[in-house]
Amino acid sequence: MAKVFSAQTQKAQFTPLTFDPVYGYSQVRSEQPNRPTSMERATRFWLNVVGIALIVTMTMLIIAQQLLNRDLITENEQLRESLSYRSRPGAIEARKTAEAHPLFDRYSDDFETFKARFEKSYETPEEEHRRMVVFLNRMAEIDQLNDDIGAVEASTEFGPNEFADMTDEEIQKLLLPIDYYRRLHESATFIQPQGDTVSETAVKPPPRLDWREKGVVTAVKAQGKCGSCWAFATAATVESAYAVAHGELRNLSEQELLDCNLANNACNGGDLDKSFQFVHENGLVAEDAYPYVAHRQNTCSAASAGETTKIDVAYWLNPSEDAMIDWLVNYGPVNVGIAVPPSMMQYKGGVFKPTDYDCKFKVLGLHALLVVGYGETDEGEKYWIVKNSWGQKWGTENGYVYFARGVNACGIEDEAIGILA
Repeated sequence: MAKVFSAQTQKAQFTPLTFDPVYGYSQVRSEQPNRPTSMERATRFWLNVVGIALIVTMTMLIIAQQLLNRDLITENEQLRESLSYRSRPGAIEARKTAEAHPLFDRYSDDFETFKARFEKSYETPEEEHRRMVVFLNRMAEIDQLNDDIGAVEASTEFGPNEFADMTDEEIQKLLLPIDYYRRLHESATFIQPQGDTVSETAVKPPPRLDWREKGVVTAVKAQGKCGSCWAFATAATVESAYAVAHGELRNLSEQELLDCNLANNACNGGDLDKSFQFVHENGLVAEDAYPYVAHRQNTCSAASAGETTKIDVAYWLNPSEDAMIDWLVNYGPVNVGIAVPPSMMQYKGGVFKPTDYDCKFKVLGLHALLVVGYGETDEGEKYWIVKNSWGQKWGTENGYVYFARGVNACGIEDEAIGILA
């Protein structure tokens, strides 16, 4: 007998396919596949982020390790090179000489401080040890100078400065020759004797004067390892003379004198008569427009460097304390020349009063500077306020020296020059 299927039975056995736009066809609409929940999707996303971050981090660590290894290799090579230098016979001998110095234990640490303060570096260990010996010898001299000053109860103080690792022979190259001012007087044509051309005033001068307080003196500069004090003294004198006369302080170029004043010898010394005549005829441009490089360059670049500052006349002042004070009071700072004894190189403060013996028989060379004022201590020590060109770490008050006044110490009252601008 044939089996009869009812419509109800057929409906139960053959459910039509249905279509879902995301999951396709399905025979049972009521049973959907397992789709990820929002929590699962978020978890998968952050796992991917963490994985990528780990990959990036590992890559950076590998690169950093490679760079570190390279730096270590470089440092090791430098260390081996340094050890090789230090193991050479010359370096060993130089080190032994330094360590055998009687002041080595006392001042070896000071040498390290000295190098840091004055930014000293040496090409080889041999050179460094030789410089240390020079420094230790200077410290012995400084100790003796301070002991001598203490014995006479003077105010001068001595201490190490950037010259403390230089020999006397090296220092002499920064100074003018001993016969400089004698030859200058014999050959001068621009600087005229003061005579009665500029009469001395009858007005009683004040007990003290400091032109720095009146804003007519530029900051102390540094001539470096170049015998160019003549250029710095020239520029400083012109700066102040112009400021006193015109009420404008200009910072002028010493380098122009080295490059363009060919009648002079740049770092090998210069003639003040020729330098003042150059300024009278050509003027000086600003320091910013023509900066100092401590050696003569092949080209004079002043023509394109802007406005110039000129002077009118220069005078040899009568060789006396009164003549210098008169000029200071009425016209401004005074250019001076001195003999330089070794003790001046180590000057640190107080009134510098070298002995006649030191100024005559222990002279390293001559030096040109600028007197910007005068005064007297509470103890009655009279002094000149002198601007130097050895940088702001030398001497006192950022590069100055208080030089004994009224005793013609080292000839300071003999070679004074006053200029008008």
